[in-house]
Amino acid sequence: MQREWFVSIGAAVLAFLSGQHHSLMMLLILTGLGSADMGHMTAVPAVRRAMLLLSLAMLVLLALQIRDSRRPRSVRIAGLFSIAVTVAIGGWSVLRFGL
Repeated sequence: MQREWFVSIGAAVLAFLSGQHHSLMMLLILTGLGSADMGHMTAVPAVRRAMLLLSLAMLVLLALQIRDSRRPRSVRIAGLFSIAVTVAIGGWSVLRFGL
């Protein structure tokens, strides 16, 4: 019973956080960074690092879900696609802006 509560609350928290990228960018604007373009990603490295760490955590969770043979094939393929896209974008970000 506790596992279901944890999964349910975790899904709600992740759904809330997934929509917060707009709020984060608005917060960056309010703190005096002017516009929220890619040039400012190096101005606040702690935010970038936090985003990269959260992406890495999601990759681990997706990999664990993909290993579960009870999941439908479509979910597993979508997870693999998501992992590939996240690795590509994260790699580009690290190459472009550094850690």
